[in-house]
Amino acid sequence: MTDTAALPTSSRSEADRTDAALADAAVELARRLLSTSLQDESRREVRRRERLGALLADERGRQMIFAMTDQVLRIDDPALAADRFADVVRRHHTTAVGRIDALLLRAGAMVAPRLPRIVMPLVVKRIKAETHGIVIPADDPDFATHLERRARDGVKINVNPLGEAILSDAEADERFVSVLDRIGRDDVDYVSVKVSAIVANLDAMAFELSVERICDRLRTLYRAAETSRVRTFVNLDMEEYRDLELTVQSFMRVLDDDEFAAIDAGIVMQAYLPDTHDAADRLGAWAVERHARAGGTIKVRLVKGANLAMEAVEAELHGWTAAPYGTKADVDASYKAMLDSLLRPEWAPAVRVGLASHNLFDIAWALTIGARRNVLDRIEFEMLEGMAPAQARAVHAAAGRLLMYAPVVADDDFDASIAYLSRRLDENTQPDNFLRSLFTLTADSPEFDREADRFRTAVNARHGVDRSRRRAPLPLGVDTDSRFAAEPDSDLTDAATRAAFLDAVATPPTPTFTPVTDTAAIDAVMSTATAALLAGRAGEEDRTEPGDAGRPGTRSFDERRRWLLVAADLMSAERAETIGLMAAEVAKTIHEGDPEVSEAIDFCR
Repeated sequence: MTDTAALPTSSRSEADRTDAALADAAVELARRLLSTSLQDESRREVRRRERLGALLADERGRQMIFAMTDQVLRIDDPALAADRFADVVRRHHTTAVGRIDALLLRAGAMVAPRLPRIVMPLVVKRIKAETHGIVIPADDPDFATHLERRARDGVKINVNPLGEAILSDAEADERFVSVLDRIGRDDVDYVSVKVSAIVANLDAMAFELSVERICDRLRTLYRAAETSRVRTFVNLDMEEYRDLELTVQSFMRVLDDDEFAAIDAGIVMQAYLPDTHDAADRLGAWAVERHARAGGTIKVRLVKGANLAMEAVEAELHGWTAAPYGTKADVDASYKAMLDSLLRPEWAPAVRVGLASHNLFDIAWALTIGARRNVLDRIEFEMLEGMAPAQARAVHAAAGRLLMYAPVVADDDFDASIAYLSRRLDENTQPDNFLRSLFTLTADSPEFDREADRFRTAVNARHGVDRSRRRAPLPLGVDTDSRFAAEPDSDLTDAATRAAFLDAVATPPTPTFTPVTDTAAIDAVMSTATAALLAGRAGEEDRTEPGDAGRPGTRSFDERRRWLLVAADLMSAERAETIGLMAAEVAKTIHEGDPEVSEAIDFCR
C-alpha cells in the first residue's frame, strides 16, 4: 500500500489523479449496478422495497418499527403484548405502511386488548412474514429448503446462528452445541460464530484465562469443521469493542497449533474501530509466517461495524471517549484504507478479503481496484441475506460469486432475532448511512450524486485517516468556573491498565502513618473537624489568629476546596495502589474496587 501523504509532491499528485480516475470509474460502475438491479426487480420486491423505503423515510414509521420489534415482540404474555401493541399504534400511527395496512393496524389496536389470544398471534405471524428472507428459520424443512434454493442459484451461505446475550455456562453450552450441529450438516459449509456467544462471562481483566477458555472452544469447533463429511469454514465474528483483542489473540493462538496450522479460517475486522488497523497489521504479518510454515490461509471479513449505539452508551456510563470513530466520514475512509492494507502484495499468498457491504460504491470500488491491481481472486463479496435481493443479484453477476450472510433462528427462539433486526433497522435509519438510501436510490437522482460525493471524499481521505486508539478517559477540566464531571472508570481493555492493577494486587502497598492513640489528641482532631464544619456552614473565612497557622478549621473555603481537589487528584494518580490495598485488606475484586475509587474521588470534587 502506498501512503500518498509520504510521497514527493509530483508523485503524490500523480497518485491523486489515479485515485480520482479510479473513483470516477467506480461511481459509473455503481450506477450500472443500481440500474441493473432496478430493472431486474420482481413486482413483489418492488412493493417491499417501496414500502420499507417509505417507512424509513417517515419519522413515525421508523419509531413504530423500532417499538414493534424491540417492545411488542419481546412480551410473552398476550394480554400485556396486546396493550403495548395498541399503545404503539396509537402513538406512532402512520400511513407510510399503506392505506390497507394502516387500517388493519388501527383495527388490530382496538381489538387486541379485548381478544389478545386471537389477535397477537396474528400480529406476530405478520411480523415474521415481513422478516422472511432476512432471518432464516433454523428448523427443517425450511432451513434445508433455503440452502438448497441458494445452492441452485450458485450463491454460498454463511450461516450465523442468532441468540440473545450469553449469561451462563449452560446457555453457552447450548449455543455451542447448536453451532456444532450446523457444522455437522452436509448442506452447511460456512458458519459464523462470536466467541461471546459460546463462552460465558468473558472478562478483559482476566485476559489470559478468558483467552484459554475461548481457545478450548475454538479447538473443538475447528476439529469438528475439519472432520465433518463436508468441510466447514469457520468465521469468527464480534460485536463489542471489548471482544476485539480477546478474539484476535485466541484466533492466532489456536491456529498456531500444529493441529490447525494448515487449515483456512476467518475473522471479522470492524472498520469503525481505529484499533483494527493495528490488529489487521498483526494478523497479516502472522498469517504470512504461518502460511510459509504450514500452508494455512486466513480470510478477513471486512465490515464497517454495527454496534455504535451500545458503544456510545457504554462510553457515556464510564466517562470515556467512545471507541469507534466519531464520524461516518472517518468510518468510510477507514474501510477503504483497511481494504488497501489487506490487499497489499506481500500478503497475497496468506490473506484473502471478505468485502461485506451493501454500499454499491464500496462494492464498485473493490471491483475496480481489484481488477486494476489484478487481485480480484483475493476478494469475496458478501451481502446480507434478504436485504435488497435485486442488488445482490447484480453484484453476483458482476463479481462472479457471492456469499450471503444468513442469520438463522429456531421458531421457538424467535425473540433472539429481535436484537439483530433492531440493529439493522438502526443502521438503515442513520441520516448519513447508505443503507437508508438503499430502498429509494435511483441512478439519476440527486441522492445518488450526494452518495457519490461522499464516496469520493472517503477515497481521498483514506490515506490520512487516524488509526490511533480512541477510547480514553474524558478530560475533566475541573477548575473554579467549570461544572462537576464524574471521574472516569478504568478501561480494562487497555493492557497497561490491566498490568498496573495486577501488579498492585500482587504486591499491595504498605501504608505508613503515625497512629493517634491519646484521647486528648483525638479530641483535638475532632475539635478541629467540628470547627471547620461550623465555619463552612456559617460562611466564615480566614479566621486565622496568631498561633493558629496550619489549623484546617481556620482556613478559608477556597483553601479547603483546593485541598479536596488535590486529594482527588492524588487518589486518581494512585488508583492502582488503592485497588491493590482494597484487595489485600477487604478482599475487593478489581471490578468492585475500581468504581468505588471513582466514587471517592467524586465525593472530594
